[in-house]
Amino acid sequence: MKFIFVLLSIILFASNCFSANDFRCFVKESYTLEDDGKLSSETNVAKSSLNKEFIVNRQTGQITGGGFTNTMSGQMPKVYDYLPSENGYKAITIYKPNNTVDYLQINEFREGKEKPFIYKGAWGEIVTGICTAY
Repeated sequence: MKFIFVLLSIILFASNCFSANDFRCFVKESYTLEDDGKLSSETNVAKSSLNKEFIVNRQTGQITGGGFTNTMSGQMPKVYDYLPSENGYKAITIYKPNNTVDYLQINEFREGKEKPFIYKGAWGEIVTGICTAY
Protein backbone atom coordinates (compact mmCIF):
# COMPACT_ATOMS: atom_id res chain seq x y z
CA MET A 1 0.00 0.00 0.00
CA LYS A 2 2.85 2.36 0.86
CA PHE A 3 4.47 1.59 -2.50
CA ILE A 4 1.29 2.57 -4.39
CA PHE A 5 1.10 5.87 -2.48
CA VAL A 6 4.73 6.68 -3.32
CA LEU A 7 4.19 5.73 -6.98
CA LEU A 8 1.09 7.93 -7.27
CA SER A 9 2.93 10.83 -5.62
CA ILE A 10 5.77 10.53 -8.14
CA ILE A 11 3.34 10.43 -11.08
CA LEU A 12 1.46 13.51 -9.86
CA PHE A 13 4.70 15.40 -9.26
CA ALA A 14 6.03 14.44 -12.69
CA SER A 15 2.84 15.57 -14.45
CA ASN A 16 3.03 18.93 -12.67
CA CYS A 17 6.63 19.33 -13.83
CA PHE A 18 5.67 18.70 -17.44
CA SER A 19 2.79 21.18 -17.37
CA ALA A 20 5.10 23.84 -15.93
CA ASN A 21 7.07 23.63 -19.17
CA ASP A 22 4.12 24.65 -21.34
CA PHE A 23 3.73 28.21 -22.61
CA ARG A 24 0.91 30.71 -22.16
CA CYS A 25 1.04 33.20 -25.02
CA PHE A 26 -0.66 36.57 -25.46
CA VAL A 27 -1.10 38.17 -28.91
CA LYS A 28 0.02 41.80 -29.12
CA GLU A 29 0.03 42.30 -32.90
CA SER A 30 -1.73 40.54 -35.77
CA TYR A 31 -1.41 40.80 -39.54
CA THR A 32 -2.51 39.22 -42.78
CA LEU A 33 -0.49 39.13 -45.98
CA GLU A 34 -2.24 41.17 -48.66
CA ASP A 35 -2.19 40.56 -52.42
CA ASP A 36 0.15 43.53 -52.89
CA GLY A 37 2.74 41.89 -50.60
CA LYS A 38 2.15 44.19 -47.64
CA LEU A 39 1.15 43.19 -44.13
CA SER A 40 -2.19 44.56 -42.96
CA SER A 41 -3.53 44.85 -39.44
CA GLU A 42 -6.85 46.20 -40.71
CA THR A 43 -8.46 42.98 -41.98
CA ASN A 44 -11.14 41.19 -39.98
CA VAL A 45 -8.86 38.15 -39.63
CA ALA A 46 -6.05 40.28 -38.20
CA LYS A 47 -8.33 42.19 -35.86
CA SER A 48 -9.98 39.01 -34.56
CA SER A 49 -6.64 37.65 -33.31
CA LEU A 50 -5.61 40.70 -31.26
CA ASN A 51 -5.39 40.30 -27.48
CA LYS A 52 -6.12 36.57 -27.68
CA GLU A 53 -4.42 34.08 -25.42
CA PHE A 54 -3.42 30.51 -26.22
CA ILE A 55 -1.48 27.65 -24.66
CA VAL A 56 1.37 25.76 -26.30
CA ASN A 57 2.05 22.20 -25.15
CA ARG A 58 5.83 22.18 -25.01
CA GLN A 59 6.16 18.46 -25.70
CA THR A 60 3.80 18.20 -28.67
CA GLY A 61 3.81 21.78 -29.99
CA GLN A 62 0.01 21.76 -30.07
CA ILE A 63 -1.69 25.16 -29.72
CA THR A 64 -5.04 25.36 -27.93
CA GLY A 65 -7.31 28.29 -27.18
CA GLY A 66 -7.78 31.78 -28.56
CA GLY A 67 -9.17 30.47 -31.83
CA PHE A 68 -5.76 29.19 -32.94
CA THR A 69 -5.10 25.65 -34.09
CA ASN A 70 -2.06 23.98 -35.60
CA THR A 71 -3.48 20.46 -35.77
CA MET A 72 -6.00 20.68 -38.62
CA SER A 73 -6.99 17.40 -40.29
CA GLY A 74 -5.28 15.49 -37.49
CA GLN A 75 -1.81 16.68 -38.49
CA MET A 76 0.44 17.21 -35.48
CA PRO A 77 3.32 19.69 -35.27
CA LYS A 78 6.92 18.61 -35.11
CA VAL A 79 8.86 20.26 -32.30
CA TYR A 80 12.39 21.55 -32.75
CA ASP A 81 13.66 22.40 -29.28
CA TYR A 82 17.39 21.96 -29.67
CA LEU A 83 19.66 24.31 -27.72
CA PRO A 84 16.78 26.54 -26.54
CA SER A 85 19.27 28.91 -24.92
CA GLU A 86 20.54 29.74 -28.43
CA ASN A 87 17.85 28.83 -30.95
CA GLY A 88 14.54 29.08 -29.14
CA TYR A 89 11.53 26.80 -29.39
CA LYS A 90 10.01 25.97 -32.78
CA ALA A 91 6.96 23.92 -33.79
CA ILE A 92 6.13 23.32 -37.45
CA THR A 93 3.03 21.63 -38.87
CA ILE A 94 3.00 20.67 -42.55
CA TYR A 95 -0.43 19.87 -43.97
CA LYS A 96 -0.37 17.34 -46.77
CA PRO A 97 -1.16 17.12 -49.68
CA ASN A 98 -1.18 20.92 -50.21
CA ASN A 99 1.93 21.53 -48.08
CA THR A 100 0.53 24.52 -46.22
CA VAL A 101 2.51 25.29 -43.07
CA ASP A 102 1.99 26.55 -39.52
CA TYR A 103 5.13 27.87 -37.87
CA LEU A 104 5.61 28.91 -34.23
CA GLN A 105 8.83 30.31 -32.79
CA ILE A 106 9.30 31.29 -29.15
CA ASN A 107 12.60 33.04 -28.39
CA GLU A 108 13.38 31.36 -25.08
CA PHE A 109 16.93 32.67 -25.16
CA ARG A 110 15.73 36.20 -24.42
CA GLU A 111 16.40 37.44 -20.89
CA GLY A 112 13.51 37.73 -18.47
CA LYS A 113 10.26 35.93 -17.85
CA GLU A 114 8.50 37.13 -21.03
CA LYS A 115 9.63 35.53 -24.28
CA PRO A 116 8.67 37.01 -27.67
CA PHE A 117 6.95 34.75 -30.20
CA ILE A 118 5.90 34.78 -33.82
CA TYR A 119 3.26 32.51 -35.34
CA LYS A 120 2.56 32.16 -39.05
CA GLY A 121 -0.64 30.26 -39.76
CA ALA A 122 -1.40 28.14 -42.81
CA TRP A 123 -3.94 30.71 -44.04
CA GLY A 124 -1.49 33.61 -44.08
CA GLU A 125 -2.10 35.19 -40.69
CA ILE A 126 0.93 36.36 -38.73
CA VAL A 127 0.71 37.09 -35.01
CA THR A 128 3.34 38.21 -32.52
CA GLY A 129 3.39 38.69 -28.80
CA ILE A 130 4.75 37.37 -25.53
CA CYS A 131 4.85 33.88 -23.99
CA THR A 132 5.58 32.92 -20.41
CA ALA A 133 6.26 29.54 -18.84
CA TYR A 134 3.02 27.97 -17.68
